[in-house]
Amino acid sequence: SHILPKHLYDGTDWATNPHNFDPVGSGPFRFEQWVPGERIDLVANPDYFGEGPYVEHITYRIIPDTDDAFRLLEAGEVHFVVQDVPCQQVEEYRAKPGVDVMFHPGNSIAFVAFNWQKPMFEDHRVREAIARAIDRGPIADGVCSLATAPSHYYLERVDWAFNPDAVAPGYDPAESERLLDEAGYRRGDAGVRFRVGLAYRSLYSHYGVAANIMAEQLARIGIVAEIESVDPVGWKERFQEAGDFDLILDSGDIGPDPQLMASFLASDGPRNTMRYHNAAVDAAFLAGRATVDRAERGRHYRALQDALAADIARVPFLQHGEHLPYRTELTGWSWSDGVRGTVPFWYHGLVRKA
Repeated sequence: SHILPKHLYDGTDWATNPHNFDPVGSGPFRFEQWVPGERIDLVANPDYFGEGPYVEHITYRIIPDTDDAFRLLEAGEVHFVVQDVPCQQVEEYRAKPGVDVMFHPGNSIAFVAFNWQKPMFEDHRVREAIARAIDRGPIADGVCSLATAPSHYYLERVDWAFNPDAVAPGYDPAESERLLDEAGYRRGDAGVRFRVGLAYRSLYSHYGVAANIMAEQLARIGIVAEIESVDPVGWKERFQEAGDFDLILDSGDIGPDPQLMASFLASDGPRNTMRYHNAAVDAAFLAGRATVDRAERGRHYRALQDALAADIARVPFLQHGEHLPYRTELTGWSWSDGVRGTVPFWYHGLVRKA
């Protein structure tokens, strides 16, 4: 875990402190070096208080092209790739010597995010119409039926805080048509009501699949969605900083603690790309982190989900599981037998030779 030692940070500007790029940690590995655009090197921490580590060092390589990363995995030059194997190639990869594919349910829900600064999306009827135009089943099947499931909820996999009554609107294109007519967006030439941009991150090709299926569904109710694939720099500059978008496909952590969602949904959240603001949501996040009593926290987070559902703040559509390739000459991964469920997904302190 990254820590902030007083003797290194006291009296300094935390935002510019050089130790931000030379972090001090208490985990099984210590930071050694970062070569921007190439790699991050960690070395074993001999003073680690827990079990392990069992390997002397870990190198995280930055490989922009996913196909290159998969080739290096096959060659045994890397041992784990943090990108999903294309769904149609899962069995092919599992048959390769020394390679397997893990499945992990994930803690992330994919959603359609509205730009709340656009007057069109301030209208609840428009948000509901778009939500009711989305048929989640074909999207889940198109992305990867092996590892995805349709989702209507704002929080899943956190049993103590889950609100099963806070549900996004279901598929009902006829109601979508009625709502858009009522809101004043009637069909015009060629049956078109209006056009919107629909963007997704270029890093995640499965969102491209989802965007194309979703665009077909929106077209049936008279909305033309113009799809755009955006690289990480453009995403940050255009969407997060400038707010220059209509609709985007995004995803975010929903657990293990619901407070993680504040980054996306609190008014001051650093990843609140939607520019969403709801005082009840802000209050629920604040109350939820102000106590350690789980029952009380659960009440606040269930109220939070009620507020999100009433607003149709965004449209959850997919619970995306991960299907990532790795080398079998190592064991002790977070998904390995005897380890699964005892450590976080990203933890490598127990990885060792099989």
